[in-house]
Amino acid sequence: MGSAERGLVRLGLRYAVWLRFVVIAVASGASLVLENERKPGWAIFIVLALNAWNAWYAARMSRSAARCPVAVDVLVMCAICLTQVWTTPTAPSPEGTSWVRVAAAITVVAYPWQLGAGALGAATAVITAAHLAGTALSLPEHWLTAAPIHLWMFMEAGLSWGLYLLVRRGARTADQIVARGERVRRRSAVAEARRTDEREHLAALHDTASATLLMVGAGVVAERQIWLAEQAKRDLEVLRGRSEVSDGEVDLVGMLRETITRTPLRVRLTAPDELVVPAVEAAALCHGTREALTNVVRHAGVDRADVAVAQHGDSVVVEVVDSGRGFDPGRISGHRYGVTGSLVERMRRTGGSAQVISSPGDGTRVRMTCPLRAAEDAGGDAEIIATKFQQGMQWAVVVMNLVILCLLDLPKLLANLDGYRFAPTQFLAFAGFLAVTLVVLVSLRRQRPIGRWRWPLLALVFALSAAGTASVQPEHLLGFAHWSEGDAGWTVALLLLDCRIPTFTLTLVAQYVMTFVQVGLAGNAATSFSDAVNATVLILSYQTAMGLIAAVLRALAVSSARAAREEEQLRTAEEVARQLHQDRKNRYADLEGTTVPLLDGLGAGALDPGDVSVRRRCSVEAAKMRRLFAEDASTPDPLLHELRACIELAERQGVSVRFAEYGKRPAIPKDVRRKLTEPAVTALATATGTVRVTVAGSGDAVTVSLVAAAVEPVLAEPRSDGDVVTTTVVDGGRIWIEAKWSLPT
Repeated sequence: MGSAERGLVRLGLRYAVWLRFVVIAVASGASLVLENERKPGWAIFIVLALNAWNAWYAARMSRSAARCPVAVDVLVMCAICLTQVWTTPTAPSPEGTSWVRVAAAITVVAYPWQLGAGALGAATAVITAAHLAGTALSLPEHWLTAAPIHLWMFMEAGLSWGLYLLVRRGARTADQIVARGERVRRRSAVAEARRTDEREHLAALHDTASATLLMVGAGVVAERQIWLAEQAKRDLEVLRGRSEVSDGEVDLVGMLRETITRTPLRVRLTAPDELVVPAVEAAALCHGTREALTNVVRHAGVDRADVAVAQHGDSVVVEVVDSGRGFDPGRISGHRYGVTGSLVERMRRTGGSAQVISSPGDGTRVRMTCPLRAAEDAGGDAEIIATKFQQGMQWAVVVMNLVILCLLDLPKLLANLDGYRFAPTQFLAFAGFLAVTLVVLVSLRRQRPIGRWRWPLLALVFALSAAGTASVQPEHLLGFAHWSEGDAGWTVALLLLDCRIPTFTLTLVAQYVMTFVQVGLAGNAATSFSDAVNATVLILSYQTAMGLIAAVLRALAVSSARAAREEEQLRTAEEVARQLHQDRKNRYADLEGTTVPLLDGLGAGALDPGDVSVRRRCSVEAAKMRRLFAEDASTPDPLLHELRACIELAERQGVSVRFAEYGKRPAIPKDVRRKLTEPAVTALATATGTVRVTVAGSGDAVTVSLVAAAVEPVLAEPRSDGDVVTTTVVDGGRIWIEAKWSLPT
């Protein structure tokens, strides 16, 4: 059961039991004031006892829908029906509606929100039988005359059950639509979270392990250093996922101070004592600051930098400034990852931005801006739920109006033709009410609101009601022949269900007032004033309740949408957590055999960064990471993009690379590209002098080859890794490596 359906069931039950309490209280109280009961003492006692029970019952059922009180309630109502011999007026009208009839009718009308179909049918049958028995005891000569109208309780219970089903179906439909949207949003959120986490993983690798290994491989650190060991240990923590960003808020300034202490630079921090921001934004700014400071260590040629933190409105700004050698940002290759992929992209994912301002000889300024996050809105879901609630209510009232018109009012009209001054007027009124109902039905089928036609149709209903009442013989007013008195109210309710409560209530009451004024001017009626009040209270309260529930459902839609969104966010968070946990395990497994041992050795001091073999291993791992950073399926040629990123890294280490590519290549899967480029990337990371790299395609195959000076002994035996075959040849101090892949046949 979705949030909209749950909310509707709770609301419907609450309205049903309290509506019953109000209707019975008004009808029974009016009877005590306006009528002379056969046993006044017993009547007062029974009325007070019943209303006390109803108050307790409504309060109890509003808290929990327990079956036991409902069973007791059925017995109570049966007992009340059997007491009509004491509570009916001394001069009852056989066609009248006593307050006991009102109590029995509103009880079965309220039961659909409390009972299933079978229990509702049984309770209605028992209460109707008890009411007929009580009527027979109090009116032994006339009870058969009133039996048909009392048996109408079965139809009232059925109509109420139909209303319950239609409105609940609307809520269920809303839940299904919201759930479909939720599933789409969840899939999208999980996919986006995985993409974001992958980018964050790459950014973290670039800022941590890659930066550390590059410094060692490039010879920036010539011997064991305490800060390098500490940095390698922290890099391992990042790779193992032990530095996950939590929700909530943190002190950005405190986190930046900790970041600054992890660099060999002398850094001057200009910041307030404390600046509390969301944890995700703080982590992004700290990672970006570390990346900027690492670039100062590697490229600026200075040993100090300045970091400034400030809040401007709803944004936080962090600047990292150095007075080093600087560079020309316009000459940065698109294959470089550091500035664009790590820093700029990371800030963009938080909704912020990063700007790098530099020129040769004038130092570098990195400016990172991050806005604070705003709450998510659930307005779309609320509109969906409200629309379905409204449609459910309208369908219910349309069905009720059609059933009342065709099964109750039409037989009354045909059976009482002699009770009208001009019978064609009655048929005209009947046809008019039916036509208005069908107009609303068609608009519902087309899902197009009646809009500006509401008010002309409403004027037509008032005119038909006045004409119908005027054509009834005075002695039949408010009796069986006067069928239009109640049905006009249902048609008014149908037209105004989506209006505000004051408009709905005042218009509905105005229709009844108009009818009673006409009856008063006629000077006669078929029922007593008390019976007219009882009948009107029953019908008007039911119709008014429709308007009240429709208005409350609009507010319920907002809370239901909010609850649905909260449930969706919880389910999405669980699914995202599950997927990300698996992704991180897989990524860590990929690094466990290569990168992790290097960082572990550097952190423990077991590996000397000044050792040539250690530097070569670090260079190889840094180059593999550079290829990993360059992997991007959206580029026109991912294979060349990844190779050029590694070639550029080698050139920055002083290697001269000649690159050529020719031929037409097939689309190459990512795992195959890794195997194809692995030998070349490894050789580029350890090469010296001049290297030649060639990529050749032949339609259904691709070859990546490299020729360079042999830095260390290499086995010249061919190797096969899946579909990729690698051949290595060493000749006269030169090494030739070729990796070839062909499309599967």
